[in-house]
Amino acid sequence: MERILSDAFDFSVSPFDRLTLDQRQRLAAALDLGVYVRDGVILSRDEPADCLFVVRQGLVHERQGGEVVAVHGAHDSFDLQALFSDGRARSFVAAEDTLCDLVPRQVLLELAHENAAFGAVIQQGFADRLSALANERANRETAALTMARIRQAYLHPPVFVEAGASLRDAAAAMKRNQASSVLVREGNLKDGGRVGILTGTDLRDLVVLEGRPVDSPVGPLARYELLALDRDDLLFNALILMTKHSVRRLVVTEQGEIAGLLEQTDLLAVLSNHSQVIALKVDRADSPEDLGRASQDIVGLIRTLHGTGVKVSFIADLVTELNRKIFRRLFELLAPPDLLANSCLIVMGSEGRGEQLLKTDQDNGLILRDGYDCPSLPQVTDAFTRHLVEFGYPPCPGRIMVSNPDWTRPLAQYKDSLFHWIHRPDEAAQMNLAIFYDAAAVAGDAALLAEAKGYLLGRLQDNQMFFTAFARPALAFDTPSGLFGGLFERRRNEAVDIKKAGIFPIVHGVRALALEKHRTETNTTERIWALADQGVLDRGMAGELADAFSFLSTLRLKAGLDGSVSGTQTDNLVRTESLGKLDRDQFKDCLALVKKFKELLAYHFHLNH
Repeated sequence: MERILSDAFDFSVSPFDRLTLDQRQRLAAALDLGVYVRDGVILSRDEPADCLFVVRQGLVHERQGGEVVAVHGAHDSFDLQALFSDGRARSFVAAEDTLCDLVPRQVLLELAHENAAFGAVIQQGFADRLSALANERANRETAALTMARIRQAYLHPPVFVEAGASLRDAAAAMKRNQASSVLVREGNLKDGGRVGILTGTDLRDLVVLEGRPVDSPVGPLARYELLALDRDDLLFNALILMTKHSVRRLVVTEQGEIAGLLEQTDLLAVLSNHSQVIALKVDRADSPEDLGRASQDIVGLIRTLHGTGVKVSFIADLVTELNRKIFRRLFELLAPPDLLANSCLIVMGSEGRGEQLLKTDQDNGLILRDGYDCPSLPQVTDAFTRHLVEFGYPPCPGRIMVSNPDWTRPLAQYKDSLFHWIHRPDEAAQMNLAIFYDAAAVAGDAALLAEAKGYLLGRLQDNQMFFTAFARPALAFDTPSGLFGGLFERRRNEAVDIKKAGIFPIVHGVRALALEKHRTETNTTERIWALADQGVLDRGMAGELADAFSFLSTLRLKAGLDGSVSGTQTDNLVRTESLGKLDRDQFKDCLALVKKFKELLAYHFHLNH
C-alpha cells in the first residue's frame, strides 16, 4: 500500500456533509490517500485501526471467517467499529485496484466532539443509525395534504325538507338519514327560491331552550346565508372558511348543484391522514360495492403516509385496522345472523400478524361452532372470496381461503388438523401450523379461535425434533456473502427479493422462538420484545432485529408502491441502484444482522446437526 497526499475529498456524502466549512478544511488538510492493488490486504483483523477508510475508487471486500460479508464501493466507509471498540473480527481486502481516503482517528474524535450532528453518526450504533436515517428521510419528504381537494373527503348526502315541514318532521328526517342537519327548500330554486340549513344544534336550542312548539314550520327558522364551495376547491380553503365563520359544515356544489355537506370532522380527517374517511365509508357501506370503493382508497392512504415519513409500523397498524373493518363488514353483509353468532372469521399470515401493507394473497378461514349447520354456507364463503378478489385482494395460490372447505370447518376438525400438524409435521403441515399460529379473529365469536389456539399450545411438548423441523425454513432462503457482491459490486441492476433475503428469516425465526415459548402474541415486533423480556433474546439483539425488520419492511413498501405505479408486480423486489447511500448502507447492515440472527437460530435449534 502506498500513501500519498489526498485532495478532492467528496464532502457531499453523509456524514461529512454535516461539517462546517472550517471543519471540512481541517479534515482535508489531515487526509492521506491509500493506494491498494487487487487482493491487497487493507486492514487485517489483528492490525489496530488508526483511521477511517473512505473508498474513493474501487471495491473492498469485508471478510469474516473466510467469507465476504460486505462489499464497500465508492463513498462507503469502514471501519468505525474498530475505531470505537476493542478488537475486530473482520478484515478488509481490495477486490480490485482501490483508492481510499484515510481520515485519522484523532481528527474524527475532535470533529465529533465539536459537531454534535457529525458525532452522532460517527459514534452511534446500529439501532441509532437506523433512527438517524428515518429522521433524515422524514426531513427530506414534505406533505402535500394542503393540496388535497374537497372531493377527496367524505361528503354527507344532502337531506332536504320543505319550508312548510315542522320541527318534528326535520328531526325525523335527520334520524332517518343519520344526518346532523337538513337543508330547507323555500320556493322553487329556478324561480328565485332559496335553500337554508337547520342543524341538530338548532333544533335543540329552538325546542328545549326557547320552547318552540315541535309543529312550528322550519322555513322561518332556517339560516339562509349558506357557505358553499365547489367540489374541486381546495380542502385548505374549506378549513379557512370554517375557521373564519366559526361553522362546522359547508355546502359543497358540483356543476352548480348541491352535492352534499362537508363536515369539519371529515375535513380534518383528510388533512390528517385520510384513514377516518375510509373507516367512515366502511362503517356506512350498505353493499359489497360500497366496500370495494372504500378499499380502493387504501393504497392512496399508504402512499400519502409513506411519502410524509410516517413509520411503517404505524402504517401497518392503520392498514390492518382498515382491512379488518372491510373483512368484518363484508362478512356481516353476506352472512345470516345465526352464522355470525356461531362462527369466527379469522385472518392469517401477514394480515394476522398485523403487518399487511399493500394487498397480497388472501389468507383467511372460518371456524364453526361444533354442531352448527348453515345451509347457505357455501354461497356465503364463495361470495366472500369473490368480493375480496374484486376489491384487489388476490386469491391465495395455496387456497387458504374461506371458500376452501379445508379452511371452513367446525372447531373439532380444526383441532384434529392441529394434532396432525404437530405430530406428523411434514412440510405442508409445518406451513399450515405457522400460518394458523399467526391467526387473528376478525368477526363473529372470537372465543372459537381462542379455544383452538389454546389447544395448539397445549399440545406442544418439549420436543426438540419438532422445533428443529419447524424452525428450519428460516434458513431456507440464502442471505449469502455472495449476495453483497451481487448487490454492491457490478450487477447493480439485479433485483433482490427482500422478503426471502431478510424479512422472512426474521418473521419465521421469531415465530419459531415464540412458538417454542408458547407465546400468544402474533405481531413480529411484539414477539421480539416478549422474547427479550423472557431472556430468549438479548435486548440489544432484540432492538436491532426490530429496527431491521422495520427498515426492510419500509424498503419492501417503497418497492411495492413503485411497482404499483409502473404496473409491475415487484412488491418483494429491491433494485440497489435505486437506493441512496444511506439506504444502501442500512440495507447492508440489516442483511448482515439477518445473517447473524440465522446463526443464532441454527445454534439454538441445532439446525446444522
